[in-house]
Amino acid sequence: MASGFKINKQGIRQMTREIEREFAKNPVRIPLQADPSTMQLPPATTVNNYNGPVVTVTGDHAQLAWNNHDVVQTQKSTEQIAPGYEELADLVTRLLASLSSLRLDPEDETEAQASSETILREVVKAEPDRGIIKRSVTMLKGLLAPVAAGISKAVTQESSEAAQQMIESLGNALLS
Repeated sequence: MASGFKINKQGIRQMTREIEREFAKNPVRIPLQADPSTMQLPPATTVNNYNGPVVTVTGDHAQLAWNNHDVVQTQKSTEQIAPGYEELADLVTRLLASLSSLRLDPEDETEAQASSETILREVVKAEPDRGIIKRSVTMLKGLLAPVAAGISKAVTQESSEAAQQMIESLGNALLS
């Protein structure tokens, strides 16, 4: 810094401690009301926030983490899968868990995740739209095809076999 300006790190730490004490004395309360019949939330994702407070709200539960080095926050949400879609939901959940090991292109991985989430949002409805599910399954199979054929970058024998098996299982689950 040419002007000789230096950041007062000790002052910042002291200010942070004083703000924490103020929040401890006067907690922030925000009343929320939600209509659960109109809410459709995507499946939970991992969020890494390194620069500020994190507020996670699910229904009437809120979690706040501020200036912590390591925070583990969990929330459990259970939704009933429509009859006949249990196998498909299981396959898509396993696919989401193994997406990174398939080594898809980043754009394809993002699209596969979006299609998977679309399927999972649809199968928990009272009357799932089979057309939406079918289009999303077809998209997933198309995204997995280059890996299954071994023509994608960084494809291993294991990832190729896993993609082939997933394509076959998705097709079978859609037929049942």
